[in-house]
This record gives sequence, C-alpha cells and structure tokens, in this order.
Amino acid sequence: MSLDEQNSVQAIARDIARFGKKLVSSGLTSSRFGNISARLGSKIVITCTGTMLDELENGQTVEVDLNGTCDLDKIASSETCVHRMVYQSTAAKAIIHTHSPFAVSMSLLENAIVKPIDSEGIIFLGDMPIVEGHFGTDELARNVSTALVSHKACIARGHGVFAAGKNLVEAYTAASMAEHSAQVKYLVDAYRNNESGWAQKRPC
Repeated sequence: MSLDEQNSVQAIARDIARFGKKLVSSGLTSSRFGNISARLGSKIVITCTGTMLDELENGQTVEVDLNGTCDLDKIASSETCVHRMVYQSTAAKAIIHTHSPFAVSMSLLENAIVKPIDSEGIIFLGDMPIVEGHFGTDELARNVSTALVSHKACIARGHGVFAAGKNLVEAYTAASMAEHSAQVKYLVDAYRNNESGWAQKRPC
C-alpha cells in the first residue's frame, strides 16, 4: 500500500470514528450496536465486530475487499456482507447502520414501508422500505441493496436503519432523518389511536 493510500485509509478511519461518536451522542444508536463503512476504490473500510461506536480508535476499523469475501471479514462487522452488496449495487460511497428505537418500532408496526409525514422527511428522505432478513445474512444483504437502489434509507424489520450516501455526511443525514421521521409518525399515530379509542369509549 502506498503512502497516499495509507493516508486515505487513516482519514476515513478518523471520519468513521467522528460519526460513531455523533451517532451515539444523538441517540441514533447505543454504543455497542450499529456499524459504519466507507468505500475506497476496491476496498471497504468498515468498523470491526464488537466495537463501541463512540470509542473507535486505531485498529477498530478494517479494510475488506469490495468484490468478494476475504480473510479479514472474520474481524469486520457482522453486517459486512450487507455493506458489500450495497456498494456493488449502488453508487453509494458510505453506509451507516443504526439500531434507532423509533425506526425499529415502526418496522414492527407497519407492513412494508414507513412513509414520513413530517415536511422534511417527505421532501428530503422519502419512503423507507421495511426489509426482511436476519442480520448478517445474504437475504438481508439482497433486500437492503435492492431497497437502497432507489431510496436513501431502509429499515430491517426489528433490527434497524441502513442509510447510504455519497459520503458519511449524507449517510448520517439520512440516518438522522430516518429516526426523526419514524419518531414523528409513531407519536402522531399513537395520539390518533388514543383519541379514537377515547371517542369510542366516551359515554353518550
């Protein structure tokens, strides 16, 4: 690896660490859950399995091959296969996966898609498909990569958000908007259901 390539990998690792702290501090995921990656040519720089996103240090990201599995997959995130297939299927250069609580909740309440009802979500995020598949499986990889061809974010049912972008800023923005839109919809739906239930129980 050339010096320029080493510097690029180190710069990406620093950015991943910065966004790891932002994800945890903003409540988009807890420290032990989620993963982050960025594409660098024919390589993927991704968080290692078992790392704490708000305490990422040197040695807690790893480079894996974009085009197929490699020996370093065993120390990379368990979701490496998902990231790899998204990069192979889309123009994304960065992916963030969170276990955002409201997004996870909405994925268990809705059938196939979460439609934002807040203005920003409608304009800048769009619909979020709910995809099936156990974490770290080829099924999940296929379903997430298909969804992210035409959407900025999707939600693995009962698991969490996958958001992609041309850089980590875009991926983080999409992940943040996904949770915000899911929270707004959850609260509005809960209010409407409560009001409906109260009206039905109200004495004549």
